[in-house]
Parts: sequence; structure tokens; C-alpha cells
Amino acid sequence: MNLNDEGLIISLRKFSDSASLMKVLTKNHGIYSGLIRLSKKNGNMGVNVPGNVININWRARLSEHLGFFNSELIKSRSSIYLNSSTNLEILNSICALLDIFPEREECKEIYELANELFNNLDNIFVWSILYIKFELLFIEKMGYGLDLNTCAVNGSNKNLSWVSPKSGRAVSEEGAIGWEERLLKLPNFFKKIDSTISKEDIIDGLKLTEYFLNKRVYSQQAKNLSSSRMRLVEHLKNNLITN
Repeated sequence: MNLNDEGLIISLRKFSDSASLMKVLTKNHGIYSGLIRLSKKNGNMGVNVPGNVININWRARLSEHLGFFNSELIKSRSSIYLNSSTNLEILNSICALLDIFPEREECKEIYELANELFNNLDNIFVWSILYIKFELLFIEKMGYGLDLNTCAVNGSNKNLSWVSPKSGRAVSEEGAIGWEERLLKLPNFFKKIDSTISKEDIIDGLKLTEYFLNKRVYSQQAKNLSSSRMRLVEHLKNNLITN
């Protein structure tokens, strides 16, 4: 079996003295794992680095086998991560999520959003919003999507300002009266594309995704949120200013 695609490297781990185990988020075929041979002659020593975008050829005798990769660099991002601890935390946080995503499940939207995020690391407000949207999309693709379009109480699509932690559905200002302390805040940028984005919106968004990642995803995996994400949230709390 042969597969050709472009992909984003998620992880690279030692497998033997002559090969590493690489996991790649491909554009059109989901996540694939395979062995990549280590050889200076092949010129791949700086190519197969997490965060880099590569062309891959994956081959195996049978589709259920682990298989082998050949790779060719499309876009290197190594310097972006090596020169910024924050960018490295973003990469590690995204890769930690993708590491638990089922392999070979179609996830083109995830691939495109991840690359959009990594291409906007020079703007803290842009990448922080894209990061929150990535986590929401990840939750959805894991089968636990939220319904933020209409109010769970009255069915209205107006004044949606809260999210029910129980149902994962939006709640309007009117429907939330008397229950605010038990609900999660819905950030303004989910309601209006052109809304002014505040530090509070970003933090509310991170609290929202954190709650449902823990409740609906990590609880099923018997795992916890990555330490990289925790450090990333602290960075945003300390460095975001009003936009």
C-alpha cells in the first residue's frame, strides 16, 4: 500500500538505532504513524522535526501495518519554536491533543486550522483565538461537539452569553437569569465576528474549552491536560493586554 500526501509532523520518537517512530497529521488522510530511517546521507536530519510541514510517502505491505515514511520538506518552522518558549508551548499543546486523536480518521479541518494557527504566531490575539477555536474543533471531531447556536432554555439565537456545563449548549442572557454562577461564560468573539476582543474573552474561551476537554475528552482517556497548555494559559493571563 502506498500513500502520498502533505502533513504536519506531530511527534518523533526513537524506535531503534537506525529508525525513529514518526506521527504525522496528513491533510487528506488523517493521522498516520510510521518508521523513518535515520541517515545523514538522506539529508533528513533537520527535516523530520515536530511542527514542520512535509511531503510524505507512506508505504506498507498491508494497510494495517506500521509502514515506513519517506519525507521531503515543504516548510520548516524549527527556528520559530527554538527562538520562542511560548511558540514551543503552543506547538507542544497542539501536538499533545493530536497525539490522542484516532489515527486514519479524516480531519482536514484540523489540519488547516493548525497550520493557520502556526502561521500567525506573531500576533498574540490572533493565535490565542485560533488556539481556542482549534480546541473547540478538536472536541467536536472527538465526538463531543458543543451547540453554541441556540439557547438551551428558550430556543432563541439572540443574546447568547453562557454555556451549560451539563449539556454543552448555549444559554441566552434571559435564560440564564438566576443560574449565572453555574454556567460558563461564552466569549464575545463567538457571537460577533467584528466584536472587540478583550483579555477576559480569551480567558473565558480557554476556561470553556478546558472544562469540556477535561469532562468529555480526557476523562475518557484517563489522562490530564498537558503541562504545556497550563503554562500557555498562565502566559496569556500575564501577557495579554486589552486589544
